[in-house]
Amino acid sequence: MNTVYAFQLPQTIPQHHFERLLLLVSCEKATRIRRFVNMKDRLRCLFADLLIRHVIINNLGLYNDQLIFSTNSYGKPFLKDNEGFFFNLSHSGDWVVGVTDTTPVGIDLERIKPIDLAIAERFFSPEETADLMSKPEHDLFSYFFTLWTLKESYIKKLGTGLSLPLNAFSISFRGPHIHIKEHHNHVPQTFFIQYNLAPDYKMAVCGSVERFPAEVFLLTEKALYSTFKVDFQSSQG
Repeated sequence: MNTVYAFQLPQTIPQHHFERLLLLVSCEKATRIRRFVNMKDRLRCLFADLLIRHVIINNLGLYNDQLIFSTNSYGKPFLKDNEGFFFNLSHSGDWVVGVTDTTPVGIDLERIKPIDLAIAERFFSPEETADLMSKPEHDLFSYFFTLWTLKESYIKKLGTGLSLPLNAFSISFRGPHIHIKEHHNHVPQTFFIQYNLAPDYKMAVCGSVERFPAEVFLLTEKALYSTFKVDFQSSQG
């Protein structure tokens, strides 16, 4: 069974706490994080890295300074020297989520918000676009992000970036089951699950094996910080 994790971002964090946490990630990642102008973007990127480090430390028995991450040719990150460990991360709004397994996995989280639905014709297949436009008006944005997160989780499981365009395959529902069809290629064994993490969010996980947990494991600030032996009294949750 894989494991799905979620961490809710703190609403604010003192600058000296932020600087202390930056020391826990690689110099390259810290530099990337500092490039974000918006503090919320910085926190999302930082805590996504800390979340997966926490998971690895507690499940693989490694130390933080032993963790070396790399990316494949399409930019998907992986943990070096651990071929049987796969993970994926996503973040949106106030949440960071992650999934781990012994086979390739993908995860996507999106906050539901009003958008120009015309972009569906660019990123969705004709079948998906027609399905979307058949929904009641009050359900359009929700269903758009349902499709989007499922499609993104599949792309992220493959780890090939947008070399496979989002409109090159279709997601459909048959009762409670989620089906996928690539228009020009054979689809590898693929399974999906959706989680109701919080109101106004859509979340999907895609795996190579159907062994999803029933619930998302919610990680607290206290548990996260304790892994790194960081004691922020005012930030414990």
